[in-house]
Amino acid sequence: MINKLYVFANMGYLNQLPKSGGQSSARRVMKGLQESGFDIVPIRRHRAELEGRWKHQLEIMTFAIIDLLKIVGKMMFGNRHNAAFLHLTYAGPLVPYEFFLTYVVKLMGYKSLIYLKGGQVLDYYADGSERHKRLFKKTMDLQEKVFFEGMESLELVKGISDTPLVYFPNYVFDDQIPVLLPDKPKDVIGLLYFGRIAPNKNIEIIINAFELLCGKFDNIRLTLIGGVGQSKTYAEMIDNKITTSLYTDRITRLGITPFDEIKRIMQSQHFFIFPSKEKAEGHSNSLNEAMSQGLIPIVSDYHFNRSVVGDDRLIVKGFRPESYADKIDEILTSNNLNNLSGQMWRRIKEKYTYGVV
Repeated sequence: MINKLYVFANMGYLNQLPKSGGQSSARRVMKGLQESGFDIVPIRRHRAELEGRWKHQLEIMTFAIIDLLKIVGKMMFGNRHNAAFLHLTYAGPLVPYEFFLTYVVKLMGYKSLIYLKGGQVLDYYADGSERHKRLFKKTMDLQEKVFFEGMESLELVKGISDTPLVYFPNYVFDDQIPVLLPDKPKDVIGLLYFGRIAPNKNIEIIINAFELLCGKFDNIRLTLIGGVGQSKTYAEMIDNKITTSLYTDRITRLGITPFDEIKRIMQSQHFFIFPSKEKAEGHSNSLNEAMSQGLIPIVSDYHFNRSVVGDDRLIVKGFRPESYADKIDEILTSNNLNNLSGQMWRRIKEKYTYGVV
């Protein structure tokens, strides 16, 4: 019986706050498995942070070797009968490394499991070479089970592999969800984003949409929470855009923030703005958490966003700030705020809690 899992994932240093949604998700998965009775042995995957193409590539190649040595060192003398290797990963350009690690783990005598996070598997498989598709299929075939963050990626693999497949969406722990829908302020309308301040998160679209709304409503406020993502230059541009905005006094900007504080802030917010086009974007933890507090998501039509939100009225095609502003304007002028807030809160309770998943 398998009761021990060696979990290899981008979880960050566990004594520090997570730097991304991916790290938050990995920690939540490990905590959930631990509460389900598994003995979890974390193996931290390096998070590449160097900027510049060649520096980035060198960092990735160096730590691909270092991470492999960490895996072998942790697992070499383990019990093969009661333990398995669980790899939380994102496919796409990582497929050769995923195949290699699977092969090494199985040579050591362990069962291998993969949890495919994010949605880039959809894009890379559709546009990938025949070699990429063959290697991806072989990697899937070598697993005892494959878990999927999105049903869309499960359906893709279902058509090419006979390995048992499991839909395992991101979840919110039940005790983090309010029993009653939070009572939001009536005099001020809060727009919120929390996550990495990174180019493909399109933070400038959020600010531009907010400024458009400020031209019509005098009670709109914006809160942006998050640390620097892949580009310090981009984060500096966003901070400069905030300080030079005509409405800078209506914008609150916070860095990396503990979740308990974010949760407190969410109690007074109405909309979660999420125009992401991040390559690895999947079932966003931020999206889950915001909806669980009754925030209305206004999201890009990208990867799993549409299926998570479950309401086409809240989906934006394209990345024009006007499109995001129009969605919010429509909800405010139609007095549909409370109904949509309750709808989102209930959707998380019914589909994406730890207990349900």
